Amino acid sequence: MSHLEKWRNRIALVVDDSQIHRFVAVEYLKEVGFAQVYEAADGKEALDILQTLEQVDFILTDLSMPGMDGIELLGCLAKASKQYFISVMSAVPRDVLDAVQGIADASSLELLAVMPKPLTLESICKLLEKSDPDLHASSTAWPLFNFSADDVAIAIEARELHLYFQPKVTIVDKKLIGFEALARWLHPIHGVLPPIAFIHHVEHGELALRFFYDLLSASCDMLKTLHTVADGIHCSINLPVPLLDRAELVDAMQAIVEAKGVDSRFIIVEVTETTLMSNLATFLGALARLRIKGFGVAMDDYGTGYSSMKQLSRCPFTEIKIDKEFVHGAVHSQKKLAILTSAISMSQRLNLKVVAEGVETEEDWNQLSALGCDIAQGYFISRPIPEEKVLAWIASWQSQ
Repeated sequence: MSHLEKWRNRIALVVDDSQIHRFVAVEYLKEVGFAQVYEAADGKEALDILQTLEQVDFILTDLSMPGMDGIELLGCLAKASKQYFISVMSAVPRDVLDAVQGIADASSLELLAVMPKPLTLESICKLLEKSDPDLHASSTAWPLFNFSADDVAIAIEARELHLYFQPKVTIVDKKLIGFEALARWLHPIHGVLPPIAFIHHVEHGELALRFFYDLLSASCDMLKTLHTVADGIHCSINLPVPLLDRAELVDAMQAIVEAKGVDSRFIIVEVTETTLMSNLATFLGALARLRIKGFGVAMDDYGTGYSSMKQLSRCPFTEIKIDKEFVHGAVHSQKKLAILTSAISMSQRLNLKVVAEGVETEEDWNQLSALGCDIAQGYFISRPIPEEKVLAWIASWQSQ
């Protein structure tokens, strides 16, 4: 079934102060196959309607309206626990649209596109064809859960934390070169929970070191399997920056990979920019020792903190991972594109591999290719894969 067909018999809401524009949008959505399309003249009326409905699948809103405008409406929706697919109709400046994207990125809202006026049936169909309305269908209200460290410790003991692996491929020839290991909690009641539901307990406190060693050990096991079907594949794992202050860390990591029979050069540890740079002097020694032992070291989420050429020149990184905020949709944002171009150029001048996270569309891929980026990671290639399905994915990818 195509994505467009999946939108049929669903519920939509059109928000626009122009009665003519509302009428056109409503008729087009009905023609697509929406079972019910509600309409509102401003954000306040839209919120009143949403309070009376259990489910709305798609919201199409203007930004510039008297009364409560579209940005105020999105701000209110972002604070709600429900997830909405949103599309914006507007001709406002690009930097305003970037702010709208920021609201969506910081919430459970899924901003599908900005659609120019006047709307056409073709543009709506094209938008919905690219968007899967079932994307959020199985999601639970995990952000509302308040798991304790004891809850997570019990989950670790019960082996409820499982590894998923997201591929990393070269942009020049789509060659698979590695995976990032990501944890998911297979909760017996709530289903699959993403890291945000538990990650703070395994990045700080007593569980952090234990979880990291388990993650490293399991990643080594996966690498031994991967190397039977593809040579040279590496595995990236996230290292909580505070652990770099532990004197025993580097030697313990070396002992684990040696016991597993894996060369340390196939392990890349990722450290988050913001936390690392806030206390760089404390952690430089551990990073240098990791490099001496043969491990790769990557700066994760590059661009979200306050890195500089001077700071980067002091760190023994082997690669830079550019945050998805500056990757996805850069082709449509002059500011994002400028930041992305600068980050790729600077990293290459420092002889660092450049990994772009959040590559979600062919447009993202083509833009990165034009800029000479080295490696891509994101939904355009694959979502994170359960470890038992990794080999099948590799076989499928290599057969393309």
